[in-house]
Amino acid sequence: MRTALAITLLTLLSFSVTAEGDAETPRQSFQAFVDAILREDMPEAERDAAFERYFDFDAWVKDREVSEGASYTDAERAAMKEDWRELFHSREFRDSWRKRNVRVLEEPAPQGDKAELVIAMTGAGGADEKFRVLMTRAADATHWRWYSIPQVAEALPEPTIAERIAAIEQALKRIAEQRAQLEAEAQALARELERLRAEQAEADAGDSPYATPQSVVKAAWTAIEKGDLNALLDCHTTRRVAGADTEALKARLAKTRERLMAWLVLDSTIDENDPARAVVRVQLKLQRTGDTDQRTISVRVLKAGENWKIDEAP
Repeated sequence: MRTALAITLLTLLSFSVTAEGDAETPRQSFQAFVDAILREDMPEAERDAAFERYFDFDAWVKDREVSEGASYTDAERAAMKEDWRELFHSREFRDSWRKRNVRVLEEPAPQGDKAELVIAMTGAGGADEKFRVLMTRAADATHWRWYSIPQVAEALPEPTIAERIAAIEQALKRIAEQRAQLEAEAQALARELERLRAEQAEADAGDSPYATPQSVVKAAWTAIEKGDLNALLDCHTTRRVAGADTEALKARLAKTRERLMAWLVLDSTIDENDPARAVVRVQLKLQRTGDTDQRTISVRVLKAGENWKIDEAP
């Protein structure tokens, strides 16, 4: 059942309209339904409301019962409607609407409470196909609701070169928009991944000063504050300690300690490509001649076994 619904749904396409007056035309109502599909940022409740407003589910079921010679139970109807709703919310459904080159061929005047649109669209094989959008007038007469989109078995003229160029340009534009949107989503996900990994690393803290990226950096600056060179070296990786000049380090430690007024570990970020690496930001306040020197530095740390160590020269 879901497959049949998907095939029916994926034939629907979009085109532009301009509203005139208080009551919507069939074309305007169908476009409003399409707009609700294409919007990425529409809240779920609003998308459901658009689905209920512009899709005549009862007429769709009745039409299907006639064509299949069947009679559905209330439970079956509820399941069908939920299938429609899930597909309407899906990205697959939304993306399918962006891949069609839709042209309105005919917009006949409504006949009482019935109306239809005739549209052309590019099919899966690249050839144009013709469809009718069957609609009913809403009970309050303010809009129209579609319920069926049968294909018309009629050959369409080959598109002109100008039409083919326009179709390709539109397709490239849609691809560029999708690429930009996917890139933005990827960046947002990467930032969230870094944040969650950092949060998880801090949540796993133990009693050791090397248990998390932030704790080892805090231990290092505590050692600097106390002038404890051995404790400072213990916060660094073996490779970095091995390459350190002890006498020069003592002099730098004493100089930094004299100037250090305050320090604060702000946050940490776990590398999205390597969960064993992180960067910790530290806000410093140093005394200097004249104004106070305030800065924020980034400290690279590395997880070695169960311990995090600073992976920079001490």
